[in-house]
Amino acid sequence: MGWTDIVLLADVYINIPIKSISQAYTYIVPTRLSFLTVGWRVIVPFGGRSIEGFIVSVRNMDEGSIKGDFKLKEIKDTLDEEAWFTPEVIKAARWMADFYLCSVGEMMRLFIPGKGGAHIQLAYEAMAADDSNVLLQVEAYRRVYEAVQVSGIAKKREIKEQLIADDHAEVAEGLDNILEKLLQYGALKRVYDVDNKAKAAYETVYVTARPVTEELLANFSRKPAQKKALSFILAHQKDNELILTADVFKQQKVSPAVLKALTDNGILRKEQRRIYRDSYALSEQSHQDVELTTEQQQAVEGLAQAICAKEYKEFLLYGVTGSGKTQVYIEAAQRARQLGRRVVVLVPEIALTGQVVQAFKSYFAHDIIVIHSRLSINERNDAVLRVRRGEAGIIIGARSALFTPADNIGLIIMDEEQDNSYKQDESPRYHARVVAQELARIYGSTLLLGSATPSLETYHKAQMGQCTMLRLSNRIGNKPLPQVTCVDMRQELKKGRRNIISHPLRLLIEDTISKGEQMIIMLNRRGFATFVMCRSCGEVIRCPQCTMPLVYHKDKRLMCHHCDIRVPVPDVCPKCESRYIKYFGSGTEKLEQELRSLVPQARVIRMDRDTTTGKFGHTNIINRFRSREFDILLGTQMVAKGHDIPNVTAVGIISADSALNMPDFRAAERVFMLIPQTAGRAGR
Repeated sequence: MGWTDIVLLADVYINIPIKSISQAYTYIVPTRLSFLTVGWRVIVPFGGRSIEGFIVSVRNMDEGSIKGDFKLKEIKDTLDEEAWFTPEVIKAARWMADFYLCSVGEMMRLFIPGKGGAHIQLAYEAMAADDSNVLLQVEAYRRVYEAVQVSGIAKKREIKEQLIADDHAEVAEGLDNILEKLLQYGALKRVYDVDNKAKAAYETVYVTARPVTEELLANFSRKPAQKKALSFILAHQKDNELILTADVFKQQKVSPAVLKALTDNGILRKEQRRIYRDSYALSEQSHQDVELTTEQQQAVEGLAQAICAKEYKEFLLYGVTGSGKTQVYIEAAQRARQLGRRVVVLVPEIALTGQVVQAFKSYFAHDIIVIHSRLSINERNDAVLRVRRGEAGIIIGARSALFTPADNIGLIIMDEEQDNSYKQDESPRYHARVVAQELARIYGSTLLLGSATPSLETYHKAQMGQCTMLRLSNRIGNKPLPQVTCVDMRQELKKGRRNIISHPLRLLIEDTISKGEQMIIMLNRRGFATFVMCRSCGEVIRCPQCTMPLVYHKDKRLMCHHCDIRVPVPDVCPKCESRYIKYFGSGTEKLEQELRSLVPQARVIRMDRDTTTGKFGHTNIINRFRSREFDILLGTQMVAKGHDIPNVTAVGIISADSALNMPDFRAAERVFMLIPQTAGRAGR
């Protein structure tokens, strides 16, 4: 079969999210790519096209390696400058594939920003041809060949557009067959244009090619503009070297012509330097020295011992709201970084990322990268590269941050570990806590789960001794926990009050605002009305995909909060054509409207998925509320967790028990968790 000349075979998982393609495919490693090992991302031919794949094993060729009479294809090229996946990542992906009944390739996709780093397009290049090529004697084939030849490398769409522009539309109609024939006769060849979604960014810098001295300055006495630039360099250079960006010279009013002259004279050297995009670069803050409480100190000491042991150990940090769990996270992270090990910090909601980043940046200014789905692929890719090059050791973000392909992870922190946002609701349906436990085992690292209302399974593990419980039973400064009062809305109805806001809550709002204090109100439903029903026949307008009731929003649209489908509001019932359509239930939009009418003096801002669409939508709203631009922050469960705003002294929860009726065996557990978490925002 001629296998003796071939040295290596590679098993490759194809990056296609299709369940029927779940096994690895074998490819030949060409001699020019003999350096390939496990973990590289490569371009391979698959089903008539080129596509991205992940190498999971490389082995030597032998006679028993191939069964059957067929020819293997070769790997075409690589996508990166080094292996993307570490051995630990591949081990974790294999475990996840077995545990969640998915393919290894599908799990490996999770460790790539955007889950697909490359878009590979087919193009054509003209080969050298002479009159002996009989196919080019035919006009149609010659026209196509010339169109490709003019472009150099052209995609099918570009060839068709060129033919139509040259008034050869009839040739363009049969383009597919013509291209195939030209390929067979060697007049054209296929090339593959790899459009990597993550684009590197560069900036121009000028580096001193030789030291600037007073003697050198004296030679430029008749060139004042160049002397001015050299004087600036002399004042700032250290160890006879200086690297400055073009923008810095522009601020000093040094013209490009002067820089070119200095470059031509061999004093400066122009280079392109890779820059890393970081939307959180300006969120640095200084920290004040904090004296840990006795409970915090005990927790940190226990964690420090486990981190130094470099063995897997799991901890539950069970602390009431406002007890200083974040400070324990920071102290534990410092111990891990002192040992040169990396730290992953997970938060359940993107809304909490900004606050956690600010807290950590006050201690680890340039040692942090942030990863979550609201950032662009370019930003996420730059963040991963910073980690891989050892420029950052602390990874903060939502559940996707767990899949940063880092090495030597020493500590994984999950804040609000009980939150159901850690469960992925699309395939592969992993739970971040389960994956974090396995990653901690693989890396021999410490797993720290923090919560004021831990999940039942985590609390049970702590009770059974399967993980170590660390308690923070008091708030910082021994501040009291908030007093909770329940209002029976049935009694409100008997008194003729039909508002969403009860009379006691209204009094609390007015009292809080009159004192110059702030308040948070939570209603865990978006939109204006929770469902739309025909009063004549009882028909509820439902989502055409999942059959859940569509939610009415005040911008006159119906929306499914599960499928994100949007449909216009019907004028008549789609079943009986009646015009008696009624809106039922209440969401955050209706609550905002009622608050503005009942308490017109209050400044209200709403925070839900509809108002936080931008990259920093959550952070901007929280910062404006913290700076006291508003009196009341209302929203869904994203206002209930993690926010530390000292001026908030009161909290209201609307329809606190409504989620008890959800068809979910965890309904009671989630209601209990949500109420203490929301109440805990007050009195901090």
